[in-house]
Amino acid sequence: MARTSKREKKGLYAKQARAVMGSVWKVGIYARLSVDSNDRKNESIDTQIEIAKEYIGLIGDAELIECYTDLGKTGTNFNREGFERMMVDIRRRRINCVVVKDFSRFGRNYIETGNYIEKIFPFMKVRFIAVTDGYDSEHMTDDNLQLSMNLKNIVNELYAKDIAQKVRTAKKVKQEMGSYTGGVPPYGYSVEKIGDRKVLYPDMGAKEIVVRIFEMFAAGRTYKEIIEELYKRKIRCPMAYQTTGEICYPEDEELHQWSLGTLKKILTNPVYIGTLFQSRRSGKACRSHKRHEVDEENDISVVEHTHEPLVSEELFYKVSERFERQSKCSNRNGFSKKIPQSEDVFKDMVYCGRCGHRMIRNMSIIALSSGERVRRYYYACPNRRKIDNSKCECQGISFLTLEALIKVALEKEFAFSEMCPKDYCKENMQEAEKRKGTIHRKICESVQKQDELALMGSELYLRYRNGELSREAFLVEKVKIGEMLTALKVQMEKLERQEKIIDKEADSVNQSIKEILKWESSHKLDRELAECLIKKINVYPKQQVEIVFNYRRNELFYGREAHE
Repeated sequence: MARTSKREKKGLYAKQARAVMGSVWKVGIYARLSVDSNDRKNESIDTQIEIAKEYIGLIGDAELIECYTDLGKTGTNFNREGFERMMVDIRRRRINCVVVKDFSRFGRNYIETGNYIEKIFPFMKVRFIAVTDGYDSEHMTDDNLQLSMNLKNIVNELYAKDIAQKVRTAKKVKQEMGSYTGGVPPYGYSVEKIGDRKVLYPDMGAKEIVVRIFEMFAAGRTYKEIIEELYKRKIRCPMAYQTTGEICYPEDEELHQWSLGTLKKILTNPVYIGTLFQSRRSGKACRSHKRHEVDEENDISVVEHTHEPLVSEELFYKVSERFERQSKCSNRNGFSKKIPQSEDVFKDMVYCGRCGHRMIRNMSIIALSSGERVRRYYYACPNRRKIDNSKCECQGISFLTLEALIKVALEKEFAFSEMCPKDYCKENMQEAEKRKGTIHRKICESVQKQDELALMGSELYLRYRNGELSREAFLVEKVKIGEMLTALKVQMEKLERQEKIIDKEADSVNQSIKEILKWESSHKLDRELAECLIKKINVYPKQQVEIVFNYRRNELFYGREAHE
């Protein structure tokens, strides 16, 4: 009895001591609204938070620190931004009590939910409360209550799985009925709902454009010629038409040309002969981050004669035959496959210096005097062939020219034999530590301000409990303090990320310096070395090149004449 009495007194003293400081429990409310559109539509995030706040008011020895929300997030996994933010605050001891409306708002995965409630939270000394389910981990005295919680979590998980299966089944049934289950209708069509079906109807404004595109391609016109005609007629591309509802550009508006990809998408889509060709994949499987894996036979739903066609089958298949002929000509007897492709050494590094777009690597096959056939690569600006105002004058640069320019830059700008790696690495680390020191001072200032605000909150609470401050005034001031704490927390997280980036950059620079010292002009540049040395390459007209190295703050500018 004495041992029990002592434990009770110890708990009472601790509770009284915490009450003097302001509160016993630092509460974080978690609220979630499911991605399921039929999932308790009347239960908003605000309603969940209000229910939790009312319960917190009844506890008496609790203080609300922050609300964490996830809108439109599934409960079948815990990869949610608001939830992860809450767990960070728990680890930092900013909160030690989590309140939710019910178990299903916390999660619908039985195993993971049970793991948090029964293992992780108790280990971290975190109190968990599910208001409407009557669960409070601080007062778990009845084994039946624990069993009730487990059963509810199982039901929640089964509910989520059941809903997912129903959605997939409903989508499959609608597709078999010939209903359009996509989002934005294809160009040339509008969508209307008739009963349980979504039916495509010809859009009389865009119908003529679709037919004209098919006719031009079937007649042998090239993509470039089709794009030029659409541009001359001031026809809006599908995305612009969907946004404005106008087929043509007005006189005073800047014209934008159609893309090659948009044309191909239209010319190969069987929707224009009245056939719905739709994927049956949808959503994510429970407790999985991958899309459903289904066999090829059941992956696609094909239903013919579901809506009015825009072009005849004869015209559509004539276009398809041209695609097949082009495919055979471009790869006759597997010609291009016999010549292996080389590694893209400068992948995602080469940019157009004029328009800023990342350049695309193109290739061609040439025959040498020996009779051997090889691939030749060049980087080209994607806007070089455009005909509207976004046309770029920068054509591009060959891989061999670019590689030669980079070698010249390395040879001319750095005296390798005189470089001392220790000095360069030491200077680099000193610069990194100097930058980190500035950030560290800011972090310390932020921590100090947070401590001051926490003390202000405690003093505010004491004044409220002693009757020196009205409830309304207390709540107003508490909200202000909470907003300032949140802002400081965001600032601190940003500073911590900057610190990590500086360390990563310093390591990368040191590695670059070591690689440079080992490099010789006779060596061939490979992908690993290029990533280590080069941050970005800007290509300008007349094959002028600007090289931004990882280990230098200044950029090196070279022209084609430099290596000739």
